[in-house]
Amino acid sequence: MAECRACNVCDNPGTPDTSPESARIASNVRRFHHESFTVWRCTNCRSLHSLEDADLDHYYKGYLFQSQHLDFHTRLGYRNRLKLLRKHGLTRESRVLDYGCGNGLFVQFLRGQGYAHVAGFDAYAPQYQDRGVLDQTFDVIVSFDVIEHVEQPPDFVSELAGRLRAGGLLVIGTPNAERLSLSFPMALELHQPYHRHILSEQALLGLGTRCGLTRVEVVTRHWLDTLIPTANSRFLWEYVYRAGGLVDAGLEGPRLGMIARSPRLWFFALAGYFVPMRGNMIAVFRK
Repeated sequence: MAECRACNVCDNPGTPDTSPESARIASNVRRFHHESFTVWRCTNCRSLHSLEDADLDHYYKGYLFQSQHLDFHTRLGYRNRLKLLRKHGLTRESRVLDYGCGNGLFVQFLRGQGYAHVAGFDAYAPQYQDRGVLDQTFDVIVSFDVIEHVEQPPDFVSELAGRLRAGGLLVIGTPNAERLSLSFPMALELHQPYHRHILSEQALLGLGTRCGLTRVEVVTRHWLDTLIPTANSRFLWEYVYRAGGLVDAGLEGPRLGMIARSPRLWFFALAGYFVPMRGNMIAVFRK
């Protein structure tokens, strides 16, 4: 890898020298919080890019999101994902791939819901590293919180599109650069150095078009959002901010005392669904 000196997701690439916005962003992972990285915005497509090279094998060793569990809140969010997929044609006979599946929680969830033909792939998860699964084609490919981690998003979308059957569905969930400001360095979606390229909606839809895909829908509400108290992205984000801005806090045991003493957290626990975060998007494409 090399430094990112030009936008690699749009037709008229901006550069760090012409960027309208750049900042040094500290890692929001506890182990690496002492390290900072330069993030800059493309003047054309408004996507965000991490400037410096990074040894990702080093940063992904023991990656905290690999320790997630299929808990109550995660199941509620996965029901939202499943509802979206059903809306656009998922059936129990569909062949499904979760690309970048982590430790396979969504794969397990779908199988538990009676979807037998579900596979997962993740280069950093030992149980899902077998690239042989990618020799198949699929009716539905989902990829949540992955494209922002890859070095070449155009190649990534092209690879997924190439594994879709005609008429197949591609669903990509990712942060939306247009909704993020570098003047707020604690934004969880910046997540340095893991998020190499955070795309704008314009850039993501453009990549889909270049790969012969048709836009079906763009969802701006986070898949974690439900009406059930505490089960919404706004509460989670506010909780992590109040806990110091490190994403580790969202995966550790709840700090009940901190919640009890914060009227703001109480408010978002109960009403966060109605004041959602807008820093993420889900793009649905058809081949």
